[in-house]
Amino acid sequence: MEGSAVLVTGAASGIGRASALAFLAAGARVAALDVDAARLAELPGEMVHLRADVRRPDEVERAIATAVAAFGRLDVAHNNAGVAGPYQPLWEYSEEDFARVLEVDLVGVWRCLKHEARQMMTQGAGCIVNTSSMLAETGMARNGAYTAAKHGVEGLTRSAALELAPHGVRVNAVAPGVTRTGMTSAVSGELLAQVPLGRIADPEEIAAAVVWVASAPASYMTGSTVVLDGGYLAR
Repeated sequence: MEGSAVLVTGAASGIGRASALAFLAAGARVAALDVDAARLAELPGEMVHLRADVRRPDEVERAIATAVAAFGRLDVAHNNAGVAGPYQPLWEYSEEDFARVLEVDLVGVWRCLKHEARQMMTQGAGCIVNTSSMLAETGMARNGAYTAAKHGVEGLTRSAALELAPHGVRVNAVAPGVTRTGMTSAVSGELLAQVPLGRIADPEEIAAAVVWVASAPASYMTGSTVVLDGGYLAR
């Protein structure tokens, strides 16, 4: 990844932070985008820090333009920003809570992707990696909004891959299982018991897959999802 221009959203914590650091360690120039300015400030100073809320179109457009201006191009984008939402039956969701999860986890991915795609199309090359979830392949009770959003991310990934392939741009997804982040700090023993490897993933394990998908050895992959779930879906 030496010299590549990379943008990571949701970069201030969890998988996004691990991804930004992994790209930096691989020699990339990294722009880190997050809504949390204080946490962004904790990232290495050589990164470009972009405070933006993926729910706000103007902020997203401005942040991506800033990254492109800083690097002169955009080779890789990891669309990772997301929220978990309430863990409760679907009929107990408020309109606001359900809409917020979809607005961040699905619409936010599309909002970033469209500006990234426009830039990469002008270059005739690029790679976009969206963070999905193992729940995009199944369902989970009491987690309807998040599950629905991640199903949408996979559909969006496949559609974008078909549209952008003629322009030399690859689009894939990485689908983590239960991962040690702030969003999964209250993982139940019942859920963990369903993971054949019997443990929670570290964010760095997911980040390593993101970097690989964005790298030259994965150059023939597009429209695909890499699942890292400890065997959850193999049951």
